[in-house]
Amino acid sequence: MAQVIIQERCTRCGVCLPACPNDGIEVVAGAYVIRDGLCTGCYGFHAAPKCAEVCPVEAVADDGTGPLTDEEAGLRAAWIHPERFPND
Repeated sequence: MAQVIIQERCTRCGVCLPACPNDGIEVVAGAYVIRDGLCTGCYGFHAAPKCAEVCPVEAVADDGTGPLTDEEAGLRAAWIHPERFPND
């Protein structure tokens, strides 16, 4: 399941930026957002989404699209990090 930042809760502290192994969080017009297609739920890096774990105000939540299967997360991770997840 991909993550989303709940803007009403986000304090823009920035701790989520370096936590994302996919560089998938960016600041757009002063708001922190998770870029579409770059969230793998930290597949292959952490047991759970690191951005949600480090957020001090619980502003990161599941996006409601349903869980990514391991296959979907693995394919997305291989697209983002081909050097770490070779697609043989």
